[in-house]
Amino acid sequence: MFEQLGIRAELMEAAAALGLEDATPLQAAAIPVLRRGGNLVLQASTGAGVTAAYALPILDRIAEGASETGGPRVLVLVPTEDRATRKALQLGRLGGSVGLRAAALASGWHRRSDADIVVATPEGARSAVERSALKLDGLQAFVLVDGNTQLGDAKDALVAVMASVPRDAQRVVAAAEVTGEVERFVEAHVRKAMNVPARSAEGPVAPPAVTGNLEYVVVPEARKEAQLVALLEQRVGARPLVVTRSEYSAEALRHALALRGFANSGDEEAIRVVTAGEVAGAGNEISYDVPFDYETLARVHKAGGVVLVTPPELPHLRRMAAAAGFALKAERVQSSAGDALVEYRRMLRQAVHDEDIDAQMAVLDPLFDEFSPAEVAAALSALVRKRVPVRPAAGALAQGQAAGAPKPASAEAGFVRLFVSVGSRDNIRPGDLVGALTGEAGITGDQVGKVDIKDTFTVVEIAAGSADRVIRAMNGTTMRGRSLRVDYDRKGAGSSRDARDGGGRGRPMRDGPREFRGDREARGTREPRGGREPRSGDRDREFRGPREYRSDRPPRRDH
Repeated sequence: MFEQLGIRAELMEAAAALGLEDATPLQAAAIPVLRRGGNLVLQASTGAGVTAAYALPILDRIAEGASETGGPRVLVLVPTEDRATRKALQLGRLGGSVGLRAAALASGWHRRSDADIVVATPEGARSAVERSALKLDGLQAFVLVDGNTQLGDAKDALVAVMASVPRDAQRVVAAAEVTGEVERFVEAHVRKAMNVPARSAEGPVAPPAVTGNLEYVVVPEARKEAQLVALLEQRVGARPLVVTRSEYSAEALRHALALRGFANSGDEEAIRVVTAGEVAGAGNEISYDVPFDYETLARVHKAGGVVLVTPPELPHLRRMAAAAGFALKAERVQSSAGDALVEYRRMLRQAVHDEDIDAQMAVLDPLFDEFSPAEVAAALSALVRKRVPVRPAAGALAQGQAAGAPKPASAEAGFVRLFVSVGSRDNIRPGDLVGALTGEAGITGDQVGKVDIKDTFTVVEIAAGSADRVIRAMNGTTMRGRSLRVDYDRKGAGSSRDARDGGGRGRPMRDGPREFRGDREARGTREPRGGREPRSGDRDREFRGPREYRSDRPPRRDH
């Protein structure tokens, strides 16, 4: 299929090695336009085959030329440094087949100055341009990925970078939804752009009526194989069928499952792994990859089944499910001790980034004369694990709960209310929001209480100890094409304790449940109750949220 679109053989072989064997409808429409050098707006998100849609034709077009200025020839902007690294590795494998080198403006990358393809965040690109570390004079193609998110979170940096992009450089914008913000950016910076898929003059088509249910599990890419095994063990008697996008992926997965002790492919009791084209849909299918298009999703899962989806692919899955007439339902998977350890390590990584560890380093410094830092960290970990229960990873059902552990507390005991800037007008349902919370913030379903969806916003109850994590994780993510704002619901009491302590409406909880306040002694503050008021910077750290939301809160009342 790629050959029929004019892509050279070297690139087709590299694409096949990455599991890209046949062009999707999105790619088939985009590739001819980009091979001719035209500008393009791709209305699609991660999981729809966006990377191949722009990378294959651009790399094919520039492969025979050379940069006259010595700078990069392609610049790709993504939301995070982690995404930049992953994208640069993928583009490097494709570009290497035709002699093009890729690099990311992120830690762990060297010799970035002589790369043909540079992947960066808008802030990283702006900083490099201002320092003259990134010269865009010879740029031939510019690509903006996840335009909805980036035009909300990094608009200023993005506009600054666009000032250095040559006028004759090819431009591609990929966005889950072509919102007003995206349209304004395209009008200002992407001249004579075509739209793929083509936009109807009659406006958006109403989705079909819901005809069935489809379960999904949100899981990080690195945990997909382990999550698949957990699902297979739950369905051992149902002979589940595992579905992949390509034969290359299917063969790799067959080998991985055989190493884990599952029967070989020739055995009657084997777990079958097939490509989407071989499936008619019997209801026992587990899609290891989200299908590229809704037609494939509808055919594979016409009788139900489960889809494994990574957090960045959630918007794509929701769009495909809506187009196929499916109602999505989050699947619960029995957890294991390994899940708890993964969650514990994730919590530690988050703490390294978010907590003020400089003061703690000063507290521990005398111990480093007696023990190695690793030994001190291991001792602290042992103390913490004796005192702090660790919940399993996102989407998992704790074993303790299955064994009859106490049910989660109600909103009157240890839950706080959070404001989320999407509502019924955005076609948000409780299941959508719970799935996003568990997938993005790494919390479990029993940490989510009542979900009250209003017209333009939603108020959701979250276990107090997880509220700050949810705010950090959810702010700036995208649902239904909108960038989210998440903060404490300042128009309602944070909890029953807040009400008992006289907390007025419109104020954040000052003296909430201890698990939310954190252990003050462990933080080194050791301030007695009734002592000095916390510094304003301390309050900003503890209750930070979108500035525009804080400024809208009601005036403080005197009681």
